[in-house]
Amino acid sequence: MKVIKRIDTVFIPVMDLEKSEEWYTNIFPFKVVYRDSDGYVGFRINEPGELKTGLTLYKVDEMPQSKHIAFNFFTEDIDGFHASLKEQGVDVNDIHSGGGMRFFEFTDPSGNLLGAVTFKEITVDEIK
Repeated sequence: MKVIKRIDTVFIPVMDLEKSEEWYTNIFPFKVVYRDSDGYVGFRINEPGELKTGLTLYKVDEMPQSKHIAFNFFTEDIDGFHASLKEQGVDVNDIHSGGGMRFFEFTDPSGNLLGAVTFKEITVDEIK
């Protein structure tokens, strides 16, 4: 019996829930799947098939301090995603390479440090 199937949801603190919801749905292919009056908005990637890990924004009055990215978004086209974010005025850093990956960091409107990464995908069974 499997006890855990996937990481279901990642929670991100934001100062302005409406502005952040608009930003995340404009930047990413997200569909709003949950909203409540307590200051939560949940997204899933808007594609058919099995559910992928969700993202939930929650309203805070003060942003927690963090010096590390919250998580990475995986993309097959790191150059295209980087260019798209820059065109939309998102604060992004340069693309770096290391460990068989290419990656960069960017920030959302609340100052959350996020990452984008690409690498050759393999299955868990292929990991030695």
